[in-house]
Amino acid sequence: MTSTDTSARGGEGRRGSDVNQATTAMRSTGLDAPTTALRVQPPRQRSGPLPSSAASEPPSSGIFRWLSPIFALAAVALLPVAAATTDLSALDGWGLAKVLGPAAWASLLCAVAACVAELWSPRPRIPMLATATGVLILCSVGMPSVVEPVARFTTAWLLAGFTDAIAHDGVPPTGIDARFWWPAFFAQWAFFRDAGGATQLDSVLRWFPPVVVAVWATGIYALARSMLGGSRAPWAAAWLFVGLNWIEQDYFSPQATGIVLLLTVLTFALGPLATRRVDSAGVPGWPAPQAGARRLPLVRRWLVSAMTPPNRPTLPPRQLLLIYFCAALCLLAVIPEHQLTPFAIIGQLVLLAVVGRIRGRGLVLVAIVGFVVFFVIAGREFWLTQLTLLTGSGEGDPLQNGVAGRLLGDTGQVAVKYLRIIVPGLTWALAIAGAWVYWRRRRDLVPIGLAVVPMAFAAQGYGGEVFLRIVLYGLPVLAILGADALRALVRRRRSMEVVLAIGMALLFPTLVLIRGGNDAYQVVFPQEVAMARRAIEETPKGQEIMPLSNLGPYGVEGIDTHSHGSNLSGCDQLANDPVRCVEAENPDVLLTFTSVEKEGVVLNNKPPGWTLEVIRQLVASGRYVVTYQDGFNAMLKRTGPDPLPPAPGG
Repeated sequence: MTSTDTSARGGEGRRGSDVNQATTAMRSTGLDAPTTALRVQPPRQRSGPLPSSAASEPPSSGIFRWLSPIFALAAVALLPVAAATTDLSALDGWGLAKVLGPAAWASLLCAVAACVAELWSPRPRIPMLATATGVLILCSVGMPSVVEPVARFTTAWLLAGFTDAIAHDGVPPTGIDARFWWPAFFAQWAFFRDAGGATQLDSVLRWFPPVVVAVWATGIYALARSMLGGSRAPWAAAWLFVGLNWIEQDYFSPQATGIVLLLTVLTFALGPLATRRVDSAGVPGWPAPQAGARRLPLVRRWLVSAMTPPNRPTLPPRQLLLIYFCAALCLLAVIPEHQLTPFAIIGQLVLLAVVGRIRGRGLVLVAIVGFVVFFVIAGREFWLTQLTLLTGSGEGDPLQNGVAGRLLGDTGQVAVKYLRIIVPGLTWALAIAGAWVYWRRRRDLVPIGLAVVPMAFAAQGYGGEVFLRIVLYGLPVLAILGADALRALVRRRRSMEVVLAIGMALLFPTLVLIRGGNDAYQVVFPQEVAMARRAIEETPKGQEIMPLSNLGPYGVEGIDTHSHGSNLSGCDQLANDPVRCVEAENPDVLLTFTSVEKEGVVLNNKPPGWTLEVIRQLVASGRYVVTYQDGFNAMLKRTGPDPLPPAPGG
């Protein structure tokens, strides 16, 4: 042994004796040892020898290693069979669920099984959970994209027409539609279309819903990691969000992108920028009083909590600066993107700032200043003519328009719409239970407050869809709180895992039923898109092209070159009184689609074939001639010039 080793060991011995002497001195003076010191635990006695490598070896996943991949592959393999066995011509008031074949339902159940099998695995694999989640989204939310030949929803095709208008002109057209006052989404996709050398976005429209919901689910997972922790609960929150998202605002629209930006900001605010108010001992929230101590009044505890400064995020300054920059960029991007989403984000950030749950209240200032600048410069003309959206003096009762006024149609339609009322109620009930669990664990009611903030939209005159926005903006937090309630239930009774798996297997078929309930008159066929493009191409610019009802891909192109009606009193849709309204509006070209026929039958209780009778009457009047017809799809062209106005005094 060298002298160096001897001196080193001697130094270690002296340091050890110094520590022992210091500890003995502290105990002799009545002081405790340092609180960071941990008592050494004696090693456990093993019954037999165990290799050191086996001691650190993780538990084996066994059969679970292969169950999830097998179920996921089976779900994807069944999708082509589902598309081939779905009869879209048989759509009625029950929507898509009634015409799906056994292969579609088997695919959905296999996707659910893939998620559950991996979640039950002793060692859940994040890549496999992400893959199973993507397959689940494709087999549920993406089922219409799989079995229908082109994108559904009239609004999606209309917004594609808005994008086409900006792609042609480079600037938003004026005097056509109020949505052009928020042109960021259309300009963004016009740039993508031109950069890709494409002339239309039909494929983007078709696959946009499952892709954007996958992005939303990623945001929910990140948000749940911050709020719930753990390795399984965040995935359950993401699945619960997907299963409860019947609102169908995930089509090609500014709203869908706005939700992506909203989730990004919330993830920053409740993640790296989150703070907790603490007392002098570092206890977060409202700690429970000591045994026998008098409980302080509730108002006093509120005041103490509000006046206690929040702690700082434990991140390096450079990372915080980058996060602040990204959050501010998202806030500024959403303002010209959508008219309502900025209000939801600002309201939720204000709540977090007031209760001291965010370090970076300047983000609230950035959002407010950005909105004011957009209001004054870019949107001033619109807001001055639409002050009812701010004052809440819109037309009609929101409850009547949003709930009672929609309970129309045949038996299938009414049943689906009642489900759309029941599901949000159950969602809120589950979330309230989760808020109680969250409160007992963390003494925090802020999350349920974030879900309540969007209810302020009910005071605005936005129309019947205001309740859809309330549910949509609150659903991320509601799903996370619901997952917390389910986790507490499973921890109390492990046998509930099987019950919850069965519930998941029932939830997603119900989702397909609710989301596809309107597909009888929202489905679009390739021949309808071709007919609409042909009508726009053959009709001279400046002439008027109108659909018999506001359905079908009539606005896929020509938004800036052709008029689409003047909304005469009582004729906001020509189908309300077809012969009279067509005579009053006198369009140059009239379009009618299969969806118009189905809407009249399943929603307005009109007899089958009513659109064919309208076509017969218009042709018999001599004012219109059929230039194209394929079943219920038809294009009629006016035969003569505009009728001359009557002579004065004649």
